Amino acid sequence: MKSPLAASAAVVLLLLALLSLKGCYTIEAGTVGVRTQWGRIVGGPAGPGLTWINPVGGDLVKYDCREQRWDVQTGAYTKDVQTAMLSLTVTYSVDRSKVAELHSEYGRGYADRIVVPTVVAIAKDVIGKWEADKLINGREQATREISDLVEARFAETPVRLGMLVISNIDFSDAFEKAIEAKQVAMQDAIREKNKTLQIEEEARQKIISAKAEAESMQIRGDALKANPALVSLEAVQKWDGKAPATLVVGGDAGTLLGTR
Repeated sequence: MKSPLAASAAVVLLLLALLSLKGCYTIEAGTVGVRTQWGRIVGGPAGPGLTWINPVGGDLVKYDCREQRWDVQTGAYTKDVQTAMLSLTVTYSVDRSKVAELHSEYGRGYADRIVVPTVVAIAKDVIGKWEADKLINGREQATREISDLVEARFAETPVRLGMLVISNIDFSDAFEKAIEAKQVAMQDAIREKNKTLQIEEEARQKIISAKAEAESMQIRGDALKANPALVSLEAVQKWDGKAPATLVVGGDAGTLLGTR
């Protein structure tokens, strides 16, 4: 039979073995673990694989450092006080080297504490500098402005911005109808302007043509006055080579008249 002391030692060893097993953790790929002892961070970040912590007062907090996606809708006022509903998509990730800092400052709920408020606040601030009608066509530029500001703000934190997209900007039905009517009016004005320019150009071409014809007639008249023989020359140039049915020789022997 075993002595009571041996039995007690076996029990203690068994308990120690169970505690050791309880302190073993597996960290998945793309994940970094933060080890704590009684709430205080101990040691450096734990990478993928097996890791061990003191099961008495110890804990392991895992952070997924792969790219995360967040979709949200938020309202914002434009410069001219129009309400715009923004549909935003943001991708972000945790800087592996700053996981301990992230845990210490923000904890597991870091997305709700830093990502969401930062993006929403910056988006509202940027949209507030745009007039609503210009924002419709300037969405890409506004997105770049928001993205640059968010990235700069995240540079001071353990979070890194991946991508930011404004997938939709929705205004009130009344405002959208007003914008549509304005666009139609502008297109009609452009068509009328083009029509006016066309009419003006056609009139200008007619004036140029008439002026050229008048100048041509003036030149021909001056030439005939200076040289009457040009009349006979023109008649010869127009003659088709056939003898006229009637030949009249009048006072001016150089004048030919023909009839068919």
